[in-house]
Amino acid sequence: MSRAKVLPDNAERALGHVIGGVRETYDRYEYLVEKRDAFEALAVMVASILNPTESNVKTMRSA
Repeated sequence: MSRAKVLPDNAERALGHVIGGVRETYDRYEYLVEKRDAFEALAVMVASILNPTESNVKTMRSA
C-alpha cells in the first residue's frame, strides 16, 4: 500500500494489523473512512497496472 501512497498506520489497520502500545489501549476510533480510502487507493493502483494506458505499452520487435 505504500506504493499507492497510503499512510503506514492506515495500511496496517486496513490489513487487520494491530497498532500496539498506548494507541492499542486508548485509540478506539475505528478508522473506517481511512480504511476505505486505503482500499480505494490500492484499487486505483491495481487497475492502472492491469489496464495500462497505451502510452505505457511498448511494442517489441521479434528478433
